[in-house]
Amino acid sequence: MYKNISFSIIVILATTLLLSAGCAGNSKSKPLNVDELLTNATSLVGETVVVEGLCTHVCSKSGMKLFLQGTDETKTVRAESGAALGKFDPASVDKKVRVRGKLVEEQAGENSQTTHIHGEEGVTCETEETAEKAYYIAAESYQIID
Repeated sequence: MYKNISFSIIVILATTLLLSAGCAGNSKSKPLNVDELLTNATSLVGETVVVEGLCTHVCSKSGMKLFLQGTDETKTVRAESGAALGKFDPASVDKKVRVRGKLVEEQAGENSQTTHIHGEEGVTCETEETAEKAYYIAAESYQIID
């Protein structure tokens, strides 16, 4: 009888612990819009972020870059895909997209026209000119929201 009660208490405590840990983890993955990301970028470098925005372009040369726009076309950030994620879906263009990945700060002297994640030297994209130059998202996953 005592074994059954003890087991029940342990199961209840373990369940409570797991549920509270899950709730704490969700606060970090709250989606940011592009404007919020760019405003807080300095403190988010190296962190996994979830960003939502209007996809304005998927690079047609490599398919490994996706551009998200904020409240206006001057607020743009690029997401770069790696071999594990593969190419972004061109159907993402003109749709709201959510990207999850690590925020990376470009080092001084890095050529922002060169793909940094998958090493395809010389792969450039015209839309990249308007993207925020200091930061990009090393994408782990993405989804079309609408």
